[in-house]
Amino acid sequence: MPRDTRKNSLLKLINDLGGKGQHSDFYKKIRDYWELTEEEKRNEKKLFHHVAGIEQALKTSELIELQGGVWRITEKGKEHLSSMGYKPPIRNIVSQTLSITGDLPLCKQLLESQRISDNSTMFEKTIAEAFNSLGLPAKHIGGRDEPDILIEDYKVILDGKSTREGIITSEPAIGFERLERYKDKYSASYIGVVGPGFSEGYVRETAKKRGIVLIETEAICRILQNHSVYPYEPNHIVEILFDSGKVVITPKDILPSTINQEKLIGIVAKILSDLKLTRKTSFSSQGLHNAYSWQSLNYESDEIENALKFLSVAPFSILQKQNDEYTLTGDIDSLLKKIGLLLQAFNKIGR
Repeated sequence: MPRDTRKNSLLKLINDLGGKGQHSDFYKKIRDYWELTEEEKRNEKKLFHHVAGIEQALKTSELIELQGGVWRITEKGKEHLSSMGYKPPIRNIVSQTLSITGDLPLCKQLLESQRISDNSTMFEKTIAEAFNSLGLPAKHIGGRDEPDILIEDYKVILDGKSTREGIITSEPAIGFERLERYKDKYSASYIGVVGPGFSEGYVRETAKKRGIVLIETEAICRILQNHSVYPYEPNHIVEILFDSGKVVITPKDILPSTINQEKLIGIVAKILSDLKLTRKTSFSSQGLHNAYSWQSLNYESDEIENALKFLSVAPFSILQKQNDEYTLTGDIDSLLKKIGLLLQAFNKIGR
């Protein structure tokens, strides 16, 4: 394929990403824009550097520019795309890095330190801090012939891999044999490698053969984000990361922390809807159970009681219990309006 066509194709890719992006972003998606040679399919490193070479060629032509590690299409680049009749709307890129970061300091630290290749300890310590905040007691060890992080209670070993390029492209960079020695030494059940991204091919194939899970840093950020909304149980996090059967864990693989609370949410919604409809101000848990059983709803007594307790504590506190009776703490319409305002405020926090 002519080099100039590849330049145009890469420029289109950058445009499709919102007009800007990093080298690792382009490398991950370039297969959708270039027809790769057999050698490029086999040699991930060569393709990685080829993309970098085309970036420089576009820069020389003043079609893109580099600002703070981010490539951006110039006005000349936009004009060049228009001259080819290529005018898809350039939207603001809302990458998972940006949307995930939000106002969570640990996410920000993870995403920044994963690109500092000359100080891997900073990334390792931040990973340990992240898991500790999730209720998984993680100990940063590091050093020669030792794993970076040990979560002894759950028999998990984690290795942090920071890289300026934004993607791990070689097996030596991971050190699979070394990780297996750590697994034997600490009788670990799981091994995870945390990094900004992992190339397809040998790296993933070897990880699969050796039972090692490759975890994208943004997946950890997604867990932190979900956890800040509704806490995960620690064992649920271990299941998501290590028991899915997947070789690479991305943000898309992270199940919501409320997944086991769907029935609770449904019962709460039903109770609120009935209170608004019937205008009742007091009732018992048993009375609700009888009514819902008559409606053929599969709600157990303890599930209804849990939903009522949920509505009786902060931040909602719309019910108060005395003996076996629950009573509204105010007018139902006013209470629902306050809940709506609270949820609107929550949505502005910047998740």
